[in-house]
Amino acid sequence: MSTNEPIAYPSYNPAEINDSGLLTFTQDNLLTKLEKVAPAKIISYDRATNRASVQILQQNIYSTGDKLTLKPLSDIPVLILCGGGYSISFPIGTGDTGWIVAADRNISIFKQFLSVFTPATYRKHKYEDGFFIPDKVNGFEISSDDTNALLITSTDGNTKISIINGQVTVTSSAVAINGDVTVSGSITAQGDVTAGGISLISHIHSGVETGSGTTGTAQ
Repeated sequence: MSTNEPIAYPSYNPAEINDSGLLTFTQDNLLTKLEKVAPAKIISYDRATNRASVQILQQNIYSTGDKLTLKPLSDIPVLILCGGGYSISFPIGTGDTGWIVAADRNISIFKQFLSVFTPATYRKHKYEDGFFIPDKVNGFEISSDDTNALLITSTDGNTKISIINGQVTVTSSAVAINGDVTVSGSITAQGDVTAGGISLISHIHSGVETGSGTTGTAQ
């Protein structure tokens, strides 16, 4: 035997060559090929089409101990919660983590027509027929005040909407509202209020005659 010939390693444990061992070996091989859910990250994302290129983060491991990084997947839909004409959409960025979930069958036709469909092939349980769920997994900044709140927040916690029973708190360096605002209660402002370029604190009414204890400057 030549010492230059490669050594072949068995893909099973020879000690398990019995009914139980063969069943375990067969089951492991079937489960290894069955693609269901895997951690993944975004390579690129087109928000207009809601399609992403995704890199699966788990590697395949062979019986020899060799590892193989899986090839990136393209044209993967990203989960957007939608219903009743409304949706919640995220500005997905390169490197964002999450989970890719494989569908039972080939969904290429469904992605085109979004209706009852016949699968284009017999392909089953493959990540290329999946969708991506964004998930930071860990590393959140949540204050103790928001422990029991429904929270929409930036990951650093500096910009957020916190909802608890009877109260909505908006935390931000600035809030912009496009449209009319109707308030049925009172408004309390710690700072100035400006409307049409006129300051509520510093504006002056011209042509107002001074009376007892009153000036033309709003107090």
